[in-house]
Amino acid sequence: MNEQLSRLLNWLQEIEIGAGDLTTESVAPHAFHVQATLLSKSEGLLCGEQIVNQLLAPVANQLALNWQCHDGEPVQPNTPLVNFIGNGAELLKNRHLIEYIVGRLSGLATATQAAVKHLAKYGKKLTASHRNDPFWETFDREAYLLGGMEIHHRGLEDNIYLTPQHFAYAGAPETVIRRVSEELAEVRKVVKIEVEVDSIPLLQQVNACDCDVIHLVGFGKEDIRYIFEKVNLNRKPVIHLPTLLAFEPTYADYFFRYAVIEELHGKPQFFKTKFVINSQEEL
Repeated sequence: MNEQLSRLLNWLQEIEIGAGDLTTESVAPHAFHVQATLLSKSEGLLCGEQIVNQLLAPVANQLALNWQCHDGEPVQPNTPLVNFIGNGAELLKNRHLIEYIVGRLSGLATATQAAVKHLAKYGKKLTASHRNDPFWETFDREAYLLGGMEIHHRGLEDNIYLTPQHFAYAGAPETVIRRVSEELAEVRKVVKIEVEVDSIPLLQQVNACDCDVIHLVGFGKEDIRYIFEKVNLNRKPVIHLPTLLAFEPTYADYFFRYAVIEELHGKPQFFKTKFVINSQEEL
C-alpha cells in the first residue's frame, strides 16, 4: 500500500479513536484475548481486505486476521469474511473503521460491477468521473477497479480537464484550448486535453477545437438524442448520466464508447456487515 494511503488511515484513526477509546478502556480492567468474526449481511463483491490489513498493521503482533474471503470474491449474507484472534481492545477500538471501509468499498465494488455488466449488454463501457469524494478517492479507486470500471486518469495530475468554469475564468474555448496546447508543447503528445460541456452551444464550440475527449455532463434525454442525431461530432464523447436507470437502450447505437454513472461517485450503497465475538479469555 502506498504512503498516501497510510497517512489517510492514520488520520482516520486519529479522528475516530483520538487519544484512546474511553468506552473500551472502561468496560474491563484489562484487555481480553478474543476470537471474533466479521460477517456479511449483504450479497455482493468483497472489497477492503488489503486496506483493513494496512489499517491494523501497527498492531499485527497483537491481533491476527484470517480472511475467509478475499477481495473480488462474491459473498452471500451470513458469510464469514474475516476472523480475528488476539487483543480484543484493539479490535473494538477499530471496529467502526473496519465496518465502514469494508461496507463502503464492497458496496461500491458491487454497484460498479452491476453497472459494468449492464452497460456491456449495449456495447458500452464504464469509466470514472472526475468528481470524486476528495478524501475517499484513494480508497474508492480500489473498489471501482475491482468492479471492472476503466479509469484513465489519476486525480488532476496526469491530464487536462477543462470545465465551463475554466472558460468563464480564462476565455473562450478556442482560446483556452490553444493556450493549453502551446503551454504543454512536446508533452501534448502524451497528455490528453479533456473538456466538459453542459450545453449544446458550448459543445458546438468545443467540437471544433483540438481536444481529445468531450464529456457530456448534465444533459437530459432529449438533448442527448439531439446531440447524437443532429450534431456532427468529431470524436467519441463520454456521456455522463446521473443514474444507471437513466441509460436508455436506444443509446446502444449512439456514437460513444464510455459512460460515467455519477451516482457511483456520490452516495455509495453500503454493504452491511456485523461483528460477532465468539469467545474471550484473559490475556
